[in-house]
Amino acid sequence: MSAYEQERLENIKQNRELLLSLNLVGDSAGLLGDSAGQRRIVNKSKTKAKAKRSADDDEEEDDGGAWGGRKGKPARVGAMEVPARRSKRLRGETAEPVTEVEERVIEGGDVSELLLGAESHFASEVVSQAIKVEGHYRGWVESGVMERLGIQGNATEAWESEGGGKFSFKDPLGTGKKITKKSVPSGQSVAKFVASKLLKKNPNAYFYRHTEPGIEQWTGDWTEEERLVFLQIAKEHGCGDKWGLFSTHVPHRVGYQCSNYYRQYVIPQGWIIDDNYRIDSSGHAVYVGKHKRGGM
Repeated sequence: MSAYEQERLENIKQNRELLLSLNLVGDSAGLLGDSAGQRRIVNKSKTKAKAKRSADDDEEEDDGGAWGGRKGKPARVGAMEVPARRSKRLRGETAEPVTEVEERVIEGGDVSELLLGAESHFASEVVSQAIKVEGHYRGWVESGVMERLGIQGNATEAWESEGGGKFSFKDPLGTGKKITKKSVPSGQSVAKFVASKLLKKNPNAYFYRHTEPGIEQWTGDWTEEERLVFLQIAKEHGCGDKWGLFSTHVPHRVGYQCSNYYRQYVIPQGWIIDDNYRIDSSGHAVYVGKHKRGGM
């Protein structure tokens, strides 16, 4: 067997294991050997929706959305290791046949064809009551916060009024000097340190990791009042990116908490429908980006 064919078969095996870990296909005999190893899954930040939020829901994450982009890539094979799934064959159960769609996924590693859109996943009454968004927040800093802190009225004015400069990920402050770990106080992450310097210059970056000065950051379960505020802001301004700006409308929460809440609760519950997401067989939200296939 050629090296190319060996590599292709290994890729097929890994993709098959991916589908099994997501409970998207049956454990068909002949495609996988009995494996006692580890499996690779999609989207290492994805957590099953449940009634109460875990402590992990409030952990800070490094999200490009803080600088104006959006987090996540279309679902592909990721790098998080999980315990091997027990084979149906070991329990004496009949293996399920592999469909043509599953074969394409096994070959290509793209699971989007096996994920459902909201209209297919949720009951019609849930869909009819859901808020529809395009995955973009189109507002700015909440007006009261903007007035109290003296923040300019849009992103361009805010950046230029605080010295301007050319933005880059190596120089997010626009000072012409590269930010390194050595320039950050001991015990603080580079991302959080940089964000702390951008309150008036890049509010989206600041509020992604910080609350308004003097306002306590809450952790843990979201209240019903917070949920309703979240949904109202999404209805008025949209949501799905620029979570730092979005969070200025939700006192005591920062951008990464809003982002986590959106992916782990809002989308899986069907409160908001965002076509950038699909739902897997376990009810998890999976980001697939704007190039969507199947599940409509």
